Amino acid sequence: MRFFYACLGLALALAGPAAAQSAAPLNDTIKVNKEQFNLFNPTPRKYMRPLVPDRPGITESPYSVDAGHFQYESDALRLLTRREGTAYGHDWYGNHFLAKIGLTNRTDFQVALDSYTDTRNYDDLDPGATQVARGVGDVTLRVKHTLVGDDDSRWALGIIGYVQVPTGGLVGDGGYEPGLVMPVVYQCTKDWSIGGQVAANYFYDREQTQHYLQLTPTFTTDYQFNKLVQAFVELVGYWDVRQASWRSSINLGPQIDISDNVQLDFGTHLPLTHSVDREYFLGISFRR
Repeated sequence: MRFFYACLGLALALAGPAAAQSAAPLNDTIKVNKEQFNLFNPTPRKYMRPLVPDRPGITESPYSVDAGHFQYESDALRLLTRREGTAYGHDWYGNHFLAKIGLTNRTDFQVALDSYTDTRNYDDLDPGATQVARGVGDVTLRVKHTLVGDDDSRWALGIIGYVQVPTGGLVGDGGYEPGLVMPVVYQCTKDWSIGGQVAANYFYDREQTQHYLQLTPTFTTDYQFNKLVQAFVELVGYWDVRQASWRSSINLGPQIDISDNVQLDFGTHLPLTHSVDREYFLGISFRR
């Protein structure tokens, strides 16, 4: 984990000098005051930021959706598999989506819904203990605000506050789950960026009927190979008050830029330690 924090610290350290740079930024430079735009006075398309979804990794984007515009990000299909001793299981997700609307140039409102989940749990020592649940999952309400950085800077820092509402019954988490996320990104070159985040999540344990705090730091890097293909690699750490050790995973996959407003992605989340699910996903993001 020392390497993990060293990488995250590097991203934050690089951000400081970047703010003082006078050279032209490497993302689209906008020569207009975009603070004048809002939900009812949308940002003209020619002034919109590049499409930067919060998916497919754990690390969120610090950039909000442009004022007056809509963005949709979806796990079209995701498979989670897990095993702990004799117990094992898997979950199928269909269209777990995040819908966003830009309120101002720096703030957007988001609604997430787990549209369909099929979860199954088994135990080799007790075949009768099989559990199967299907249905619509929980709803999450989120607000994102870009604290620092915009189209004319190499780096950005954002904050996301959210609460997950237990609307999903047996396929949901079973309790209210608030959280706070602070993502950062730094554009090293035109094609290469690094970033990370620190997240504090107040999760609910259905079996123990109690909440617990989990901290989830990440470090990620993204490279644009050409106008069509980019890829990411991400390190994720997990710590909660119920355990005395870190858990971690590595996430990676390509993203296909179909157009300025449509992006496809697919890839995998691979556990580096125990008690972390293995995941495979296929997703899409688009905006208007």
